[in-house]
Amino acid sequence: MAVDKEIIKILDEFNLKLAEDTRNSLQTKLDERAAKYNGKRVKSRLWASVKPISSVFIGGKITMKLTMNDYWDVVNDGRKPSNVSEDGQDKIADWSATRGLAEKIRITDLEARKQRQSLSERKGKLKTLKKMPFDRAKKAAGFLVARSLKKKRLEPTHFFDEVIEDGRIEKLKEDIATVFKTDVLIDIRKTIR
Repeated sequence: MAVDKEIIKILDEFNLKLAEDTRNSLQTKLDERAAKYNGKRVKSRLWASVKPISSVFIGGKITMKLTMNDYWDVVNDGRKPSNVSEDGQDKIADWSATRGLAEKIRITDLEARKQRQSLSERKGKLKTLKKMPFDRAKKAAGFLVARSLKKKRLEPTHFFDEVIEDGRIEKLKEDIATVFKTDVLIDIRKTIR
């Protein structure tokens, strides 16, 4: 087997294990955070986006990639209190719809309006109240979370740091060095004969 194929095999195995361990670490950290804030336990979009890309040999280089959504670094490193862009608010609003936050806002808003209405009962017929439109609730949820991020920091999880810094890079270096030593010895023996 050629050196590049052996190295590609080692890198692909490393990458698969890295992706699996990254997902497990992320899920553990998210579950801990959900338990701390009485949230619901879910598989995140970030978890689903962690994918190993097969190693390739192009232009004299072997390249290995692990891909995940672009906001992984915010989840890993945390975030200082600061403004959230309008695009960021839209993404948060979409996220809130999948986590039930927008629906909670609709229910809470309806209950609050019923309370106000019952306090100010009139002699006439009470108006029938309906939930706020879902799109409006999504936008409100995006605004509320963005406002919270502006005031408070987002705690880091270090889900990727803990995985990548557990000694696996050193082991990968040793495995690749072993392949090179084996191949060099084989080549030298062939030239001596």
